[in-house]
Amino acid sequence: MDFTVSKIKIWSKSNTGSKRNSGFTLIELVITIIVLGVLSATAVPRFIDLKDDAKKETVENFHGTLRSTVRLLHMKSQIDNILGDDATIATDYGDYQFSRGYPKTRSEATTPTAYFIETFLELGVPVDVIQNNTTRTATYAEITVYEDNIYSRIGYGTGDLLNDTCYAEYQHTIETQVFSLKTDGC
Repeated sequence: MDFTVSKIKIWSKSNTGSKRNSGFTLIELVITIIVLGVLSATAVPRFIDLKDDAKKETVENFHGTLRSTVRLLHMKSQIDNILGDDATIATDYGDYQFSRGYPKTRSEATTPTAYFIETFLELGVPVDVIQNNTTRTATYAEITVYEDNIYSRIGYGTGDLLNDTCYAEYQHTIETQVFSLKTDGC
């Protein structure tokens, strides 16, 4: 018990004997400013790149969603044994045209004509739509969807998205269906 009391007394004596100011010296401030400058010079560019990385990730997610959706719709056509060149299949989203068991990018089975991404990805109501007899471009905030008789693209940019090279694509022809991903322009 006495040991603890004497220890406290020693501590309090050494603490009261110090006459040092509690402020920072000029050298400490300069070193702190230099360290903060170096940290901000290396960290800020990483945070700026996060927007581009987020766009790439979003487009990659769209790519996966396109592939999964087509795979599920193809399985439905196989289960229903509807694998002809031009077949209309009743889906949860309405009638849609298929070729060889794969959904077309543009279905004329309904009026008005339905498009693949518009029908199956449930993006909501577009901000703007430009449509003619063969193509449709819809804008959803920063996301653009372009679709025609062969291509369904979704990504960041304008028009058919080819110049912006930040999109996921589903291409359907009579012979094949191809998925591609372009993220150079994200």
